[in-house]
Amino acid sequence: MDAFSIGRRRAAFAAAASGYVLSQFYRSFLTVVVDDLARDLGIGPKEFAALGAAWFLAFALSQFPVGMALDRLGPRRTMAALMLVAVAGALLFALAGTHHLALVAMALIGIGCAPILMGALYFLARTEAPARFAMLGSLFLSCGLVGSLIAATPMAALVQAIGWRAAMALVALATLASAFAVWIAMRDPPRETGAGGGSLVGDLLALLRLPLFWPILVMSFAISAPVFTERALWVGPFFGEVHGLGPIERGNAALALAVAMTASALLAGPAARLLDNAKAVVFWANFLCGLAFLGLGLWREAPLAGALVLVMLAGLFGVSYAVLIAHARLFMPAHVIGRGVTFVNFVSIGGTGLAQLASGHAIAGMRGAGFDPGATYAALHLAFGALLVFCALVYAWAPARPAGR
Repeated sequence: MDAFSIGRRRAAFAAAASGYVLSQFYRSFLTVVVDDLARDLGIGPKEFAALGAAWFLAFALSQFPVGMALDRLGPRRTMAALMLVAVAGALLFALAGTHHLALVAMALIGIGCAPILMGALYFLARTEAPARFAMLGSLFLSCGLVGSLIAATPMAALVQAIGWRAAMALVALATLASAFAVWIAMRDPPRETGAGGGSLVGDLLALLRLPLFWPILVMSFAISAPVFTERALWVGPFFGEVHGLGPIERGNAALALAVAMTASALLAGPAARLLDNAKAVVFWANFLCGLAFLGLGLWREAPLAGALVLVMLAGLFGVSYAVLIAHARLFMPAHVIGRGVTFVNFVSIGGTGLAQLASGHAIAGMRGAGFDPGATYAALHLAFGALLVFCALVYAWAPARPAGR
């Protein structure tokens, strides 16, 4: 139809991608300003990890109203309006003088970013053929990961030049511009018959009654937690405390991980389309990512180059989330796609938030017990690897597609 011509779909994709660049930036930038926040806010590992967890947990809890809004209001109003909340949160973070204010700011940013990925996936699910969904979803995810690249060395250099507060104010202005672009370019697909009908709880219970859906949920809990927790919080401290790198060099290590994650997102969708098997791509990607983390944990004395290679391997296999969404979507009735994908996203983002919170407490506890940095981060990476391998093995029981498809 004319409303969804190729040009219109491309404009909507580009506008939404600009917002997702910022969403990925917000979930990734903390690791390069850890020293500044420790100094200016007087915080330690637990408080630092809580800042990242606040973003992810607020994001996760927002998925329920976001899913309902996507089905009832459409992506245009849902995305543009909530992105203004992210603008307010970024400005508050730039002004925060206490840890509590910074926590509130990160939670507001998480709420504001909550509809961006799901809104885009909803739009693609309703305007593109199913065979193209995994590929376009992965392409969108890889576009967004540019934000993770910006949150590495470029952010470290900007912070050194103008300070972290001024840098965050600039990001707030960029978020405002992106919200305006979404409002102008995005269009709402026509509602499915029955969309928004029924209850949120009833629709979700219908999905949860399917035994074959549970292995997908188990995988969604772990699919983003280790690699995004590493990227957002610990890659900088790990290379700083264990390998002695300075701020810009730590930013370079974060950049290397971000590049590997971007490549992962770019490759996962085409691989799923080539193999015609989303499940196989998700299983092997996460199993191999888990092995990379286990390697980091077991090889405590790895030289800088070896540690960097293993971190990049974890990133290279660590971003298959869009393909998992494509797999989960096969089992969802059309009229609950918005609520269904946002529920899977809730489980994934909630798992990442819990991983960030738990990792901060674990690192603080190990430091308090006298663990040296090498032992501390080895234990962290072993836990990440064990989680991924276990969940991938559970996911192996999921069917590749519904019966008869």
